[in-house]
This record gives sequence, C-alpha cells and structure tokens, in this order.
Amino acid sequence: MIDALHLDSGQWLTLLNALPQDQRRTVLVTGVSEACERASLLHVGFGDVLSEAIELNELDARASRLSQFAQCLPRRRRIGRLTLDLLAREAFGDGEPLNLNPREFALIWRLADSLNDTVSKETLIYDVWRMGFVPETNSVAVHMSRLRRKLAFVGLAGVIETSANGGYRLLTPSVDVPAIDRPLHASAETLSH
Repeated sequence: MIDALHLDSGQWLTLLNALPQDQRRTVLVTGVSEACERASLLHVGFGDVLSEAIELNELDARASRLSQFAQCLPRRRRIGRLTLDLLAREAFGDGEPLNLNPREFALIWRLADSLNDTVSKETLIYDVWRMGFVPETNSVAVHMSRLRRKLAFVGLAGVIETSANGGYRLLTPSVDVPAIDRPLHASAETLSH
C-alpha cells in the first residue's frame, strides 16, 4: 500500500511511475484527493486508488480483494519478444505462434515463473510431469530441444540456457518489454485493452 497523502504529488507520482506494470495491479494507493488523479492511476494499472476519506473496514476489504487478485495466475506473460498465453496454452515470438505441445508450453511457463534463475531437472519433472521421483529418462532434454528449435524458428534462439548441473533457465532479453499480466478471471473488455 502506498499512502500518497504524506508525500507531495511529485514524490508519489515518481514512486508510482517507477513500479513495473506487472506489479501495479497489486498496489493500493490511498490519500489521492482528486478524482481525475485517481482515475489516471487506475488507467495506468494500479489495483485500487482511494481518497483520504476511507473507513478502516472498507480499506481492509479493498486490500483483501487486491491480495486475492495478486494470487491469480496471469493470462499472458510477455518477456521481450516472447509472449506466453496461458488460456490458449501457446507461445508467440513477435506474434508468430510456436505451435507448442502441452508439455513444451508447461516447460516454458514453468521457466518463466523463475525468469533468469536456473530450474533443476528434478523440479521440472515434479512441476511439469507431476512425478515425485526422477526416472531414468531424457524426456526433459528431448522436450527442451524441441522447444528450443521452435523458439529459434521465430528468431528467439538462445533464450533458454542449460546450466552445468543440467538445469535450465529462461533468459530475459537485453531489451525487455513490460509484462502483460492479466488475470484469468478478467472480463472480456479488460482483455481487449
């Protein structure tokens, strides 16, 4: 929560503008007296914006709603030129579909959960294959190879890196685009914007 009442407008606008787009939807801003300023902050993606005149029980209810909203899976993730669409279970490179099979999509989605961090083969087997043990198989490597080939086909070669210990990581491109992070339960009107 950010209380704009105790900051001058230049300070809180700078603070709010510094927040990445994908984090704004979980922020509750209070103390914004002007309706046009509240509307502007809502339009740029903040979860809720309130005036200084608010009762504690209403503030609690609004904060609880934002907390629940924050736990929703995003509909889309955008990582540079790569877009992942959870509802379609597809990835796109510059709008071009990769035509992923379900495991390939699950692998890249899981890697996106830990962007720039190595995810072990064991973790991928547990999270993607839902197995509690690591079988003697090269299934992860085979699926990863197919995924990399499809990424290379749309000009995204090298975004998945293999670590020395056999894990994998999805790298953020050097020129990143703000994440598109819309909840699954958002209305059709929200998704069209």
